[in-house]
Amino acid sequence: MRIFKKTATVCTISLAFFSICAQSVPKRPETGEVSWRLLENAQVFYDASQYGEAMNMANRAKDSRKAEIDWEVFILESALAPLEVRRAGDDFNEVLKVLKNRDEHEAISLIDRYLKLYGEHFFDSSVQKMVDWVKSKSVYPEADFLIGKIYQLEGEYPMAYTFYEKARREREFLDIPGTQYEILYAMVNLARESGNAEDYEQALRLVLDSDGRILSAGKNKNFSAAEDYEQALLLILDNDGKYKDDVFKSAFLKILDADKESDADRFFKLFRADTTGSLTALYELGNAYQARGKTQKALECSALGSIEAFTHIFETLSERDTDFEFQSYTNFLEECGKYNDIIEWGEKNHVWELMFQLADRLNERGKKKIAQSFFEKMAKAMPIEYWKAEAANKIKR
Repeated sequence: MRIFKKTATVCTISLAFFSICAQSVPKRPETGEVSWRLLENAQVFYDASQYGEAMNMANRAKDSRKAEIDWEVFILESALAPLEVRRAGDDFNEVLKVLKNRDEHEAISLIDRYLKLYGEHFFDSSVQKMVDWVKSKSVYPEADFLIGKIYQLEGEYPMAYTFYEKARREREFLDIPGTQYEILYAMVNLARESGNAEDYEQALRLVLDSDGRILSAGKNKNFSAAEDYEQALLLILDNDGKYKDDVFKSAFLKILDADKESDADRFFKLFRADTTGSLTALYELGNAYQARGKTQKALECSALGSIEAFTHIFETLSERDTDFEFQSYTNFLEECGKYNDIIEWGEKNHVWELMFQLADRLNERGKKKIAQSFFEKMAKAMPIEYWKAEAANKIKR
């Protein structure tokens, strides 16, 4: 009788334990409720100007992302908890061997997915570091970015910047890393749009202070929107190694200042820079410098922007036609004109205007020979009629 009671007690405790465990197991979101799908729907509502629905859907996407990560963490930690797995150590290869023997298919699938996306080096070849990183991934910066855009349209600038900054701060977890540039551009453009000096300063402080910088405007009463806008653009260019490479900039300025007609072709033969996320910042910063009379800095921006755009397009052309080689700047522009997607990408990223500005700013600098050579080539082959005509007008003048 005592044995029966003891057994019954053990069974009761065990059932209670398993019941508690079962209740604590996170539920994996249904297919129609996955975060990326909800965010897609939010974007559709946003594009249709249904901002209330877009906001609701974006918040649902954030909740779903958290639920997804809770489930992933549960799967990983449950699979890694047994003694046999812990004895395998922390190396991915060793741990995966044991997990395969134990038929831990869901955990293996998750680990493989993250390794394909980021590689072992990203996690220092440590399974535990991957788990810790996944725990932090419950945030959804893309959703915060969209919510920020909605607040911007409603004129709620402080709230917009709060969400932009949250998305910027959590950029490590962006599904598409390049989105960080869109977030930064949105922050600086909204700062400019706000029009109120106090709001503008607060907004720019969010961008700059978060990167360890202190706005000069915060130290004195003379607020300068132009200078702080410049600083915000420079923050974006912190990711551009070529912009910070004074030796590289001195090298291309030396070629441009030599003022030789033949160097219009030689310029693009000599220099390469494979960054493309900086193009809008270089365009905007160049215009800001030009307006403030900092003509050499403006020239540096248009020259580097032209090099970066040229490098990206040249690599694209080479992939499409393995026989394509750079013969001349004219030939390059003619080749660009064969592809609508390249023309459109160039328009979107200010490429054709940057190239025109390069020649125009050289002309103002007194480097007439190389400037005219650039204008002649653009007048002959620029794929956009407007800039083709502008170049032709410069030749006439």
